[in-house]
Amino acid sequence: MKNTNELIQKRKNKIVSLLQEFNALSVLELANQLGISEITVRRDLATLDRMGLVRRFHGGAEKVNNIDDYTEENRQLDCIKLQLAKKAASFIQENDTIFINTSSTALLSLSQTGDKRLTAITNNVKVANLDHNPNSTIILSGGEIRFPKEALVGDIAIDSFSKMKADICIIGCSGITAEDGITTPIFHEAKINKLIIDRTQGLKIVVADYRKIGKTVSFLSGRLEEIDYLITDSFADAHMIEKIEQKGVKVIQIPI
Repeated sequence: MKNTNELIQKRKNKIVSLLQEFNALSVLELANQLGISEITVRRDLATLDRMGLVRRFHGGAEKVNNIDDYTEENRQLDCIKLQLAKKAASFIQENDTIFINTSSTALLSLSQTGDKRLTAITNNVKVANLDHNPNSTIILSGGEIRFPKEALVGDIAIDSFSKMKADICIIGCSGITAEDGITTPIFHEAKINKLIIDRTQGLKIVVADYRKIGKTVSFLSGRLEEIDYLITDSFADAHMIEKIEQKGVKVIQIPI
């Protein structure tokens, strides 16, 4: 792939610039300005809206009045998540089948796989908005959509995952501690996460930025003894990292 990620980023930057100049534009107007499809515009707008750089409305988007509202903290978190996703993606091998949960960081790893041939299975509806390589096959589990996270849960999702296996899984969480393991605040997602871990035959990877380390929330997704790698950043609490390592988890801290 020739500078694919760089070209995508330039395109998104151009969309932000156009909206700053014209205040608001329709999807069709943006497509004509950039010489790209309306589907690509919608996908880019979805990403930019989540980042707080534009504000979507039906059929188009408008500028964010003060681009500085997208704070330095948010920029730093986006940078951290991208670095974690890149590292997680480096474990994916050619022709792997991958389980991905509803984590935004786990999902981002799919856009960092270059042109590898792979199959990704996920209950994250937002995968439809992701820039991913043409050699990848994406499978949605099916199930009941839970908003605003756009997670597929329930009996259909459980049945789907229970009938499939993966070579590797990359999952995120809301909290991870040596004492309580991997946790999430949503019961229905915890059930899917457990199944993802159980049905993975190879590496089991957790991606979690520093805010999640040492934090426990309501429902257990998995025990540390079931996990091979925790990928986090250099801001993570050193004492908790040491305790997690003592549980047999290999911890990779990305310098930030």
